Amino acid sequence: MLGFHPKYLIPNAFTAFSMMFGLASAAASAQGDFTLAAWMILWGVLLDKLDGTAARLFNASSAFGVQYDSFADFVAFGVAPAALVWYRLKDAALYQGGLQIALFLAVSLYVIAVSARLARFNISDPPGGDRYFYGLPTTLMGALSASFYLTWVKFTLPEGALLAYPAYMLVASFLMVSAVRLPKLKLRKNKALNAFQIANVGAAYVLAPLRLWPEILFLQGVAYVVVGVTWCLFHPPGAADDDQSGAPTPVAP
Repeated sequence: MLGFHPKYLIPNAFTAFSMMFGLASAAASAQGDFTLAAWMILWGVLLDKLDGTAARLFNASSAFGVQYDSFADFVAFGVAPAALVWYRLKDAALYQGGLQIALFLAVSLYVIAVSARLARFNISDPPGGDRYFYGLPTTLMGALSASFYLTWVKFTLPEGALLAYPAYMLVASFLMVSAVRLPKLKLRKNKALNAFQIANVGAAYVLAPLRLWPEILFLQGVAYVVVGVTWCLFHPPGAADDDQSGAPTPVAP
C-alpha cells in the first residue's frame, strides 16, 4: 500500500468536493434546475481556490494533488458548464435541426479545450508561470459562464442574450488554449492593491454561498480579464516584474 500522510486529506478534500459540485451541477442541468446548476459551478470555483491555499498552508502540495485537481477542474469547469448550456438551449426553437448539431459541437469543443488546457498546464513550465496564466484558466471560464446565466435570470434579459452562449463557448475555447497572458492573483508590494484584491475575493466567498448578486461576480470576472489581459499586452515577457512594479491585478471570483 502506498504511504499517505493525513495532512494531504485537507486540500484533496476540497478538490473532491469541487468535483462533486461539478457532477451535481451536471445532474441539476439534466433535470432542468439550471439556476442551482449555475450556483454549484460557482461553489466549485470557491473550493478550487481553497484547495491550493490549504496545500500551501499545510505544506501538503504533491504531484498527486496537481493531477487530482485537474480531474476535478475538468468535471466542475468543463463538463458542468457544457451541460448547463446544452440542456438549457437544446430545446430552444432556434436550436432545432442542424443548429442543434452546431450547439452540440460548440459545447463539445469547449470540453475538449478544457481538457487540452489542463493537460498542457500539467506538463509545461512557461517563463513567468509563477506570475501569469498562459491562456485563460478553466476556473475563470466556468465562473463567467455560470455568473452570466444567473445574471440573465435575475434581470430577465431577452432570450436572445442567452442564445449567444454558444459564441461564448467558442471564444472561451480559443482563449483557454491560447498564449494570452493573465496576471495571477497574489499579494503585491502595493498595500492598497492588496486590500482591494482581498476585499473582492472576500466578497465572492460571501455572495456565492448566500446566492446573492451574481451580477457582481460576473463583473468581477469580466474586469479581471479585461484589465489583466490589457495590462499584459503593454508589459511583454521580460519587462519589469509585476511584483516589483506594483502593477494592478484585478480580482476574479
